[in-house]
Amino acid sequence: MGLSLKFIFTFILLISAVIPKNLSKRSLEDMEGSFNILSYNVGGLPEIISSSTPSKYTKLISPKLNDFDVVNVQEDFGYNDDLTSKLKLPYRTEFTGNVPLGNGLMTFSRFPLYMSTNVAWKETHGLIVDGADQMIPKGFCYSSIEIKPGYFIDIFNIHTDADTDEKSMAARRSNMAQLAEYINNVSSGKAVIVFGDTNSRYTRKGDDFYELLLKPCNLKDAWIENVMGGVIPPIGESRMVNDLGQLGEVVDKIWYRSGKNIEIKASTFKVLFTEFTDSEGNQLSDHYPITSKIDYKLLDNIRTSDTYGGGSGNGFSFVDKVGGRYPKSVMISTGDRVDRVGFTYFEHGLVTAGGSGGISQTHAFQEGEYITSMTVCKDKKGLLGTYRISYISLRTNQGAEISGGKGKKDTKTFDAPAGYGIAGF
Repeated sequence: MGLSLKFIFTFILLISAVIPKNLSKRSLEDMEGSFNILSYNVGGLPEIISSSTPSKYTKLISPKLNDFDVVNVQEDFGYNDDLTSKLKLPYRTEFTGNVPLGNGLMTFSRFPLYMSTNVAWKETHGLIVDGADQMIPKGFCYSSIEIKPGYFIDIFNIHTDADTDEKSMAARRSNMAQLAEYINNVSSGKAVIVFGDTNSRYTRKGDDFYELLLKPCNLKDAWIENVMGGVIPPIGESRMVNDLGQLGEVVDKIWYRSGKNIEIKASTFKVLFTEFTDSEGNQLSDHYPITSKIDYKLLDNIRTSDTYGGGSGNGFSFVDKVGGRYPKSVMISTGDRVDRVGFTYFEHGLVTAGGSGGISQTHAFQEGEYITSMTVCKDKKGLLGTYRISYISLRTNQGAEISGGKGKKDTKTFDAPAGYGIAGF
């Protein structure tokens, strides 16, 4: 039918809230644990424009990163080979390149990484002056880590617009609002950790990141929770870290929230003053690294799968809409590819994602019926096009099938684990 889509579906498998009793008898070792994270602006701009000494120091940073489970770095531009030369963390996002092509963001992880997506800020300011943010495609990188099979935490590595002139601060407020919108769409109902260089301070008038991002996304600050006793310092108060130590505020932040099937808590926060220095005590970058221990508790009500689909487009999540019962019905709208998908929930009604094209099909579930398997196919629209979901087939425990779209060359089947049923995308 040649239908046109403005975005690509990226499916996550969501598995139901109905748990047989024998599935809930897992040990605390399986359901609870912790890992540590690090955020570090490594100052890896080409040395001629860097405020650090990356040609000397970056190779010294590399082995120190292995002490952490998940690492977000910023300003990884001209010395990526040095930064990764002694790295033992098995998973990493793709290096985007040196100035002016790269965004400087890299995530390294001991856990499997899925669906890493780089997003540029819609608004930046300053080509040569005022932070020179327009020299690179500054933005954020979104990934998911799988801490246990079926349990994912969304990771955001960010680097916002720098400097304190009026236009830079307006751009930075726009960055925060853009990130909030993205999190509320892609990560709805999911556990989230945002850590990186925010160029922002609670004490600086005009940053407003609490109202623009933390509040609408229900994010907590690891520094506020663990060091400041839950009290946000007032605007105008000078809290320089070199004077106050751990009580001082840095622009590098760790923000987090729990999801419907994973409870997380940043139980520590620490600025690392001496751990990333050379033999003479010199800092290896112009930023201090920050770290936190993340405690987690897994819940048996929902499990999710890895992602599958295209490399761009508008992400979405039904996780927050899934209630305590299987959905009432499922719908797909297809033509030459999949245009729209949706479930009708008892608590929220019809929830869909996609466009308006295609021919719609709806399957109403009978008593005790639910989806046990989903097969999807991705294909490119044209030789130089991007991948899109071109075919979908859903099968239920009572033998029904609903399918549509074209192409079955690159397929993947998601089977619900025993005792679960597919209840969302």
